[in-house]
Amino acid sequence: MYRNDATGSEILLDSDGTFSATDISTDESPDPVDFSGRWEFVDSETSSDFVHLSVDDGGLGSTVGVQLYPNGRTTVEFHFDPDGPPSLVLTRVAAP
Repeated sequence: MYRNDATGSEILLDSDGTFSATDISTDESPDPVDFSGRWEFVDSETSSDFVHLSVDDGGLGSTVGVQLYPNGRTTVEFHFDPDGPPSLVLTRVAAP
């Protein structure tokens, strides 16, 4: 599980390839939203490795996929604008 204590945002990547996200703010929806779906780690040879989140229908409006970038061993970052700074940084915590 990854969490941002300041915003209350959380994401849980389950070992079965599913994920759930809670209280995530995006460019499309500045109010925090919850969404879920399936995740896959992408080992990219041409750019940074990332986790592709395939969002279930309607979870983020018209957005169907989001990329989550590992930064070290304990932090992941949402980059809703690929050319901009991280939109949200979450730190690994023990799952409840």
